[in-house]
Amino acid sequence: MKKLLAVTALLLCQTALAETITYEVEGMHCTSCARSIKAQVCKMDGLEKCDVTVGKVIVSPKAGSTISQDQIQAAISKAGEYKIINSSKSK
Repeated sequence: MKKLLAVTALLLCQTALAETITYEVEGMHCTSCARSIKAQVCKMDGLEKCDVTVGKVIVSPKAGSTISQDQIQAAISKAGEYKIINSSKSK
């Protein structure tokens, strides 16, 4: 029982400490653009969280997963002629 509690606590801590990356996207000017991008980016494997608002894509990779900016850009490009112009990381 103690092991189960320890594993659960560890998993919760990893989720709480997950890195969040925010990408600013050029060319995304409306909610229709955001929906198109969200449909591509948020279906990517390895994401814990994914949200898209006008001008921004916010992702948190699952523990142990790495997703490069190039991979995010490739998914964004499937939705149209959009380009990542800046990114920032936070915990």
